[in-house]
Amino acid sequence: MKAEVARDKLLSNFEVLQHINDIKRRQKQSSASRHRSALKTENLETILLELHTYLGEKAHSAAAKQNPADIKTFMQEISVYDLEKAEKLQIINIAPTSLVTLYCLIEEYEQRFTEEQGNHMLELIQKYLHPAPPPPTAGA
Repeated sequence: MKAEVARDKLLSNFEVLQHINDIKRRQKQSSASRHRSALKTENLETILLELHTYLGEKAHSAAAKQNPADIKTFMQEISVYDLEKAEKLQIINIAPTSLVTLYCLIEEYEQRFTEEQGNHMLELIQKYLHPAPPPPTAGA
């Protein structure tokens, strides 16, 4: 299924995390902006905290370990495959570690790519996108 209306810009989790960190940095530097309403500031702080918790280092997400240079190199190397922008974005955000997950992210994977191509994509993901380790199991 393809989107009928294209968005102006799609953001990766890494870009959202960078933006949140920039906002937090500006807030610390600018104490004069504290004159806003308490409710508005509280809501913003809640959103920033929850997003940072979800995407940040403690969440063990791939976004927390990625950097612009690696993402750029990944995009250059993955361009040999005919992937849609949304598929590339999902790959960057999720950083899959298995072919099964890759199948889920790429539309009609079986018709478009071979297993060898999928394995090559996984190698590029491992090399440049720094996938997060799987969460610990309850019994471990």
